[in-house]
Amino acid sequence: MAKNKVTPPILLESIRIMDGQINLLPYHQRRVDRSRRTYYAKSPALKLDKVIEGLDLPGKGLYKLRIEYGAELVKHEILPYHPRKVESLKLVNAENVAYGRKYADRSSIRKCLEKKGHCDDILMVQRGHLTDSSYANIALYDGSHWYTPSWPLLRGTRREMLLEKGIIRPSVIRVRDLRSFQSIRLMNAMLLWDEGPVMDVKSIIGQDGKW
Repeated sequence: MAKNKVTPPILLESIRIMDGQINLLPYHQRRVDRSRRTYYAKSPALKLDKVIEGLDLPGKGLYKLRIEYGAELVKHEILPYHPRKVESLKLVNAENVAYGRKYADRSSIRKCLEKKGHCDDILMVQRGHLTDSSYANIALYDGSHWYTPSWPLLRGTRREMLLEKGIIRPSVIRVRDLRSFQSIRLMNAMLLWDEGPVMDVKSIIGQDGKW
């Protein structure tokens, strides 16, 4: 009896374009290469610089280049990007979320986001450990250094660059460790380090829950 064939997922990259300039391209390419080795190892290489060569990039302003791909390029689009205003986060159980690659299907994250209540965004928790917000990695400041969870749901490109430069440090961070920190910052490919929303850890709702 033939086994049901599992369809490999469609994957995604979101790349920052500011005044016509591409940001973090080597980090995006590395992630594409890792993801395609996992799901599309027998397919020809997908080179992002070749994709970008054929595009008419906006010369002014902040844009997101959204690329969907699988065994080959699926589609791409360039969209104006407006940073979100985030001033509060809700701790949400995300045990059922698996997002080790940047999948185009974000339905499990959207389901968690439905639990944010009156907060602006969520902070997902797995096995009592902090991971990510719905759209960004996180870093926490203890008065001396910035730390990022060692086990995020997704190893973002901005996070990887900041780790390499020593601006942030990896650490195992549990919900109960929040009291050791002063502030939290959100970071992703679309936001430079100093552009990410920063909040007092007191703006994180649900710390008194059982995690």
